[in-house]
Amino acid sequence: MRLPSVLLMSVAVSACVSSGEQQVKPMPPANLGTTLATPSASAAPTSAPTYTRRVTYGDGRYTLPDGTTVAAEPGGGSTLANGEVVRPDGTGGIILPNGARCVSDGNCGYLCP
Repeated sequence: MRLPSVLLMSVAVSACVSSGEQQVKPMPPANLGTTLATPSASAAPTSAPTYTRRVTYGDGRYTLPDGTTVAAEPGGGSTLANGEVVRPDGTGGIILPNGARCVSDGNCGYLCP
């Protein structure tokens, strides 16, 4: 009677022991995000534009970086002395005739590249 119960117990215990082939990968904590390596050549880093010029606004006129002034148009933006139009971009900035975007400096002016 002892032999069958020992055999039954060894089969039950062997079913509870995991084999070395079935290893479970540990999960990272939820606040770490992914721990997978990202390929280093996936995307080139983008650099933020460097703002070196400032356009100011006051009394219905824009003062350009070279000191000239132009009248502000009712819908936003302005027309430069050479006839080219500086238009608002719809997000608080302006778009220069060369396509460069100037962002609001939050102080009645724009920062331009």
